[in-house]
Amino acid sequence: MSTHPIQWQTPEPLWSRFETTPEAVDQFRPAILRFATDDFMEQMLGTLAHYPAHISNLLARPETWRTPSTKSEKDMVERVALPRIVQAVARRLTLLRPKSAVPAVESVAPIEEKKQKRDLPLKLYQPAHQRYYLVSASLVCRIAGLPDRTMTQGGSEQIGFVLRRILPPNSTNKEEAAKREFAFVKDAQGSRWQQVAVDDKDATRMVAGEELLPLFPLNYNDALNHKRTLWTGLIPVGRREEYMGVTVNRTIAPSLAEAQLQSVQASTASAATGTDITARMTQFKMEVAEPWKNLIRSVYKEAVSLEESIKTKDEFEKKEEKRSEKAVAEQLLRVQTLNMQWQMQSWLILLDFADFLDCYLPDVWAAIETGVGIDLLNKQSRDLVDWLGNAKMTNTMPFPIGKLSSADSLRVALEKIPSARDGLENAEKLYSAGNATESDWPDFHFLLAGLDSNIQVAGAFTVFTNVNNTDLDSIEPTSTEIEEDLPKAPKVIMDAKISTGSVEAEKLDRLTVLIVRALDKRKPAIDAPDPPFALQLSKALKETQGDVGWFVVRYVYMKRECGPLHPPTLSQPTQRFQLASFFDADAPARPIRISLPMDTTPAGIRKHSKNTAFIISDVLCGQIQRAKGLGLVDLVRSVLPWPLHKDLELGDGGACSNGNGINIGMICSLSIPIITICALILLMIIVSLLDFIFRWLPYFIICFPVPGLKGKKG
Repeated sequence: MSTHPIQWQTPEPLWSRFETTPEAVDQFRPAILRFATDDFMEQMLGTLAHYPAHISNLLARPETWRTPSTKSEKDMVERVALPRIVQAVARRLTLLRPKSAVPAVESVAPIEEKKQKRDLPLKLYQPAHQRYYLVSASLVCRIAGLPDRTMTQGGSEQIGFVLRRILPPNSTNKEEAAKREFAFVKDAQGSRWQQVAVDDKDATRMVAGEELLPLFPLNYNDALNHKRTLWTGLIPVGRREEYMGVTVNRTIAPSLAEAQLQSVQASTASAATGTDITARMTQFKMEVAEPWKNLIRSVYKEAVSLEESIKTKDEFEKKEEKRSEKAVAEQLLRVQTLNMQWQMQSWLILLDFADFLDCYLPDVWAAIETGVGIDLLNKQSRDLVDWLGNAKMTNTMPFPIGKLSSADSLRVALEKIPSARDGLENAEKLYSAGNATESDWPDFHFLLAGLDSNIQVAGAFTVFTNVNNTDLDSIEPTSTEIEEDLPKAPKVIMDAKISTGSVEAEKLDRLTVLIVRALDKRKPAIDAPDPPFALQLSKALKETQGDVGWFVVRYVYMKRECGPLHPPTLSQPTQRFQLASFFDADAPARPIRISLPMDTTPAGIRKHSKNTAFIISDVLCGQIQRAKGLGLVDLVRSVLPWPLHKDLELGDGGACSNGNGINIGMICSLSIPIITICALILLMIIVSLLDFIFRWLPYFIICFPVPGLKGKKG
């Protein structure tokens, strides 16, 4: 143990130079230094070598690209090597200059821009904005003279700094005085912000699992030519999205000593947590329920398109009472084609559904696969099996191939689908009338959603919207059964039938409730994947709604072998700051120069090497060949009503081959200069079109003429 106490101080060149503030004294907290060049480390080393007091001009303060800070732009790097005696004389003369007082760093500063006043927060910008931020402090012994604490190299001593977020202790209390420090914890449960203490007095403690960022020493000589060390670290501003996208845990985090005691006393027995159930439920929604919902919405949309086309055609032919046999045949053929497309999607969703049951509900899957043991299941599992048996496909759904029978129910379809796995996984073509007789496809039809001969939407999902069955009304998603839910589709003004499709699709959540009820909550889901990032981000935004993200930095000194006998020593927090996003409006802009080819004539373009290779598989090759025959007129006509409507003729796909049955891929060599020119032209076209919506063209581009800039030599 140390024979005398130690503490963290602001960098030695700033001692006794700060103006005091009512809140705190900058003398006792680390300093954040701001750099506006990519050689920021050379600038820092040059400052300490020649004039350490100059770091007062490097202190980070509120700035925007309109009013950037200019005090730190002086180049301190020694570009020309000077003799040591000259360096010593220059340094001695420099140190004789009187040191000016340093204004206290503020987290919010009032500024005036274009005759408008506003409060500008202290933001740390990203390297993409050509800004770098170092945090620096001195570790000293609390005795006369405040000498540096000598670190034992390779010993048990460890130093670093922690980044903490300032948040309210609960999501409803937004008062500034109630905000507390939250530690960034990374452990087996993932990353999260966890509250450090009840009040600010206990915030000077290290939290178990808190991320400790590295520091490195910078040695220099002070004004009295004494050896000094600044412990410096780089603030990871580029990780801003990671810090802002993790969840918040408002329970008090245990200290290091408490965590060690808890880990010893922890029981080896474990049960499924709410996070495990949420992970399994989310996986089902992502792999089965949500694709099924999208299929339902697509079917309703196509039904509207078909009805509008038929209505227009009837009005055109003036045969409102009875359509011609040709029109009925065309309508039936189009419905059959659409059902073939939706059938392949239904097969793949069924395959994922069967895999989920096999993995997470093995008792339910065994009952479905063998047909026995249903009575032995618990009530929740029996309810699921019963509803799967009641979900049936309407028999009036037309298919051009009549030899394939329809599965009696969703339960039967799930039982049959695993035997067709190899054919579905290895299929290179789309399911169509031309290849429906091939043996690789499943031997049954079962549409999860499709159209019948009367252009009415039908499918297995209708069992969950059957108003005649009162039992369904009790199966509603609740907060206790489903902890998290995926974002719902936005409500917009749309056709009544399409809107009905969205409503009917959302009712499929009842199936998710049946799945969640059947899950064994006593069994931990070790193999359950983590919830998707979008779901985690949604939860984090809800918990921190309205918070802009204030952070502080604390320095940490600890003796790892001492445990609770010598708890970690934490510094005072730095001034509060924000981490700027990539598209922050106040962020400086890094100068970027992109030189397009000068000579864009055919004679000049041919000189550029085709040095970019795209590796294209045989399947992608076939899909590209299908798209090559399309034109703008074909795309426009495919969305127009009759008589201008014309379906896209793409065939059933397949891989590229050399005509002898050997599939081949391609390697295409392209010229990057031509790609760049095309990208610029397409960008200008798209921006001009979208200007009707966003009105952003006046703020997008400004061009200056360059006299004498010629594309060809004279």
